[in-house]
Amino acid sequence: MHKPIRLLIADNDIRFLHSFKTFLDRQKDIKVINMVRDGHGAVKACKDMMPDITLLDLHLPVVDSVRAVQSIIAQNEFSKILVTSSTPNDRYALEAIKVGACGFVEKKDGNNYQEIAHAINQIAIGDVVLNSTLASHILREFS
Repeated sequence: MHKPIRLLIADNDIRFLHSFKTFLDRQKDIKVINMVRDGHGAVKACKDMMPDITLLDLHLPVVDSVRAVQSIIAQNEFSKILVTSSTPNDRYALEAIKVGACGFVEKKDGNNYQEIAHAINQIAIGDVVLNSTLASHILREFS
């Protein structure tokens, strides 16, 4: 049996934090090691706790999420960060990917926790997770 993925969640939506953690508490493959509500807290917690994966909302207060991704990667180039937003074509998602995030998944009013958990597992094995809108933006940049 493999060890569970150690996950840090950074999101300023307290309802999402607690409901998603409750969902993950019933899963065997992901263990929430900390929850923070702003970008500064995410950077500090990543440095202190070295999570396997950080789930980072794109609209965090204090330190913006793109800068938080940059700072986390600067501390540990092997950090794996999955960014999330309630907006499917969030303009910050592409910027976060450019500076080192491993993927993007949309939050859908708490209706897609299984999809988010699947994305976390995919990131853990080294895959990149993108929705079709973001993948199209990336492909256009290379053409």
